[in-house]
Amino acid sequence: MSKIAGYKDEAYIRGKAPMTKREIRILTISLLGINPDDVVVDIGAGTGGLTMEAAYAAENGKVYAVEAKQTALELVQKNKDHFKADNVVIIPGKAPEALAEIKEPVDRVIIGGSGGNMESLFQWCKANTGPGGRVIANFVTLENAAQATTLMNQYFDNVELIQVGISRGEGIGGLTMLKAANPIFIITGDVN
Repeated sequence: MSKIAGYKDEAYIRGKAPMTKREIRILTISLLGINPDDVVVDIGAGTGGLTMEAAYAAENGKVYAVEAKQTALELVQKNKDHFKADNVVIIPGKAPEALAEIKEPVDRVIIGGSGGNMESLFQWCKANTGPGGRVIANFVTLENAAQATTLMNQYFDNVELIQVGISRGEGIGGLTMLKAANPIFIITGDVN
């Protein structure tokens, strides 16, 4: 069972790069089942929200944060420093090409964006994730979730798709109104 930090969104240094909301980060890390010594890859790291959660869970392991956009890379570095996540290795570049820098088998993979290379990413995951490994992909669009589910069923076992809708309470006139966030599709698969 993963050790969960559950850092609040406000704890992160943020810019214009997208960041996975706290509740989705907690659920994603929990579903991954990160062990303390695991090697984790976060593809499309964005601000580094999932990277920092994974670094906390894999306290004796390593987390590779792969990101193509320069502004996002700067935020990942700032959050790495802010959270003192010394087990994070930042890899600039677009996946799957940038993944060639990872020279060791991995245990867990997070896919936060595919950049149009979804099947290539899953092929890399299948080839580089050891037995007992796990892959998780988060998407905001139905089309990407459907494509990912189809591909994951080709490459992985025990594929599961869930859709998560989060609403947060917001004060209005002394009362509480629920404000919905975009629904997220979370797809998991096992490597055997």
